[in-house]
Amino acid sequence: MPHPSLLTLQHRYRRLLSRAPCACTKALSLLLLVAAALPVPACVEVQYPQKETYYDTVYVTENRSEGLSETYPVTRIVSGQEQLTPYVIWSNPTLKFKGTPFVWYYGYRLPGNQTHEVEKVRISLYKQDYYENVAVSLFDMGPRGQVLQPPSISILDPVYTDTVQWNWLTYGGDISGSGTSPMGGWLNSANIKFNFARFLGGQADLWMNRGSPYYIDFDTRGARDIAVLFTGPTIPQNSRFSASLQWSDQVTDNLTRTVQRQVPLQVEQQVQKERTVIKKVQVPFWQAPPFR
Repeated sequence: MPHPSLLTLQHRYRRLLSRAPCACTKALSLLLLVAAALPVPACVEVQYPQKETYYDTVYVTENRSEGLSETYPVTRIVSGQEQLTPYVIWSNPTLKFKGTPFVWYYGYRLPGNQTHEVEKVRISLYKQDYYENVAVSLFDMGPRGQVLQPPSISILDPVYTDTVQWNWLTYGGDISGSGTSPMGGWLNSANIKFNFARFLGGQADLWMNRGSPYYIDFDTRGARDIAVLFTGPTIPQNSRFSASLQWSDQVTDNLTRTVQRQVPLQVEQQVQKERTVIKKVQVPFWQAPPFR
């Protein structure tokens, strides 16, 4: 605020200006003398509004993309095959298997100690020299072991006292194997083994004289020692075949992949704003705006 004495002088000066020239001149001279003697400040403080810019911090939500590793299962089928080689082979034209003469016996030990989820033995039949009726049967011989070539009996086989429940094999007129001859003892032992064996399947009236390859699959899960019996062929050329183990397992692999996901985040932002402030400056009193 201007000094009070200054305000008084300003008012008196304005009144003098409105009077007659003669009076004004004398009064003006008097006022000047008085004003010169007063301690009047050279500058006064003036206040006025002014806009200024400033920055404010605000928080906004943004979706950010980030990588995330996750593990997921993938199922695949693992399969394979292995050719089988028999370790027991014999044939006998006078033996009958379920009433059909000419028995061809092949004993196999399947590889591995643990069975697969899908496990089967494939019998691939070769072309005959001439047509003969052929039947094939598969057995799991695990419970009592393989049947050796007659009249051989394995020294590992116990002396069986079991009663034969079913005569799979017959020999001449001795259908029970109760005779005291070596062949009779062998027949009794062989039939007991077949009684305890697990029948895996069979097929009769096989026409092997085909123009295209022909095979039969047998489910052998759980079996490790099997026997393949062919009956009917009178010559080896008409009982030719190959055996292979076909297997498959379902395997689950855990794979890792990176996926993108949107994550909301609170982030800071600087926002420009305006506001009105009162500015104070010092100016010479003669430049000060008039006061009302």
